Amino acid sequence: MKWLKILAPMLALHLFVWIASHIYFANNKEEVLLVVDTSYSMKEKSVRVLEWIDQYEASDRYKEITIGTDKALLGGLSDLSSKDVIFRTSFGKLTNDNLLRLYSNANADVRILLSDGSLHPQGWDLITF
Repeated sequence: MKWLKILAPMLALHLFVWIASHIYFANNKEEVLLVVDTSYSMKEKSVRVLEWIDQYEASDRYKEITIGTDKALLGGLSDLSSKDVIFRTSFGKLTNDNLLRLYSNANADVRILLSDGSLHPQGWDLITF
């Protein structure tokens, strides 16, 4: 019976901390801006990019992911009807000017660029394919 008197408060404390953490992180999600390079060089890598996005999305439920391309902001990742819309058009080349023009005022904690590595803009986490 002594072990129950010791174990019960520990379990109650553990449960309280877990619930409080869940509530805090659910209400304070990390803002992630995910930008995909849709230039010609990335067309053949689109399947791998979409797989990476799926894995990243599933890795943490406490993220709010906004997705865009180097040409346009698409909106929330969960709001897309299909992830195939990301690669609906592929043209041109990724430029730093496009990223600055589209995403300089983006309010995000983390900025991730999925590209071929031809450009590494300052302030972005670059994932190369």
